[in-house]
Amino acid sequence: MSRHRAGSVVVVDWRGGALPHEPGGSASLDGGEAKLGAPHELGNLRPAIVVEDHELFPNDYPNMLVVPLTRDEGLAHRSFAERIEPTAENGAQTTCWALAHHVTSVSLRRINPTDSRITAAQLASIRSRIMVAIGAT
Repeated sequence: MSRHRAGSVVVVDWRGGALPHEPGGSASLDGGEAKLGAPHELGNLRPAIVVEDHELFPNDYPNMLVVPLTRDEGLAHRSFAERIEPTAENGAQTTCWALAHHVTSVSLRRINPTDSRITAAQLASIRSRIMVAIGAT
């Protein structure tokens, strides 16, 4: 397992460890929910943005900090969500939101890489929003 660089778009398997992997699941990079029979995110593959500095952790460290992407603007609290417009670089197909207030640590075993990434300015904004969300500013 290797560390993904900050700003990389990855696909995270949010399914619970006790749940069987459902066949035919897929995720779109625009924050859409892959419908795998569950109406909530536990049961879905979802895109996320890597926000940690990969150089801070050894390659064998088992977890990574990410923020999920969604296209549901209702979840995008303006102070804590970064708007991501579709580009060839980020792989989004529609406008989506990086939910900085949902920052979480996930196992590297649950992360699948993509070739997509956000801009340095977007990453800086997401990190700033995380700081606001945890009361660090």
